Amino acid sequence: PPGCEDVDDALSCVKLKNGNFRVGVHIADVTNFVKPGSPLDREAAERATSVYLVNRRVDMLPRLLTTDICSLRCDGKDRVCFSAVFEM
Repeated sequence: PPGCEDVDDALSCVKLKNGNFRVGVHIADVTNFVKPGSPLDREAAERATSVYLVNRRVDMLPRLLTTDICSLRCDGKDRVCFSAVFEM
């Protein structure tokens, strides 16, 4: 959506020549950047989730990760993610 900065999940869909669709569900892999037991991991576990309020938000992870490095925005950059792709 317009104004969305922290795209941590995404869908893809391509129509195939046989008439079916290739559908992908993609989830940003923050574990590539947040190592288990690290100070960042402990802080994220303490926060448990990002909180969105009317006039501000409190991120579970630093903005650099959520809005840039791990964001699955359509900006042409390769991103690390977990994907499930299937044909239907």
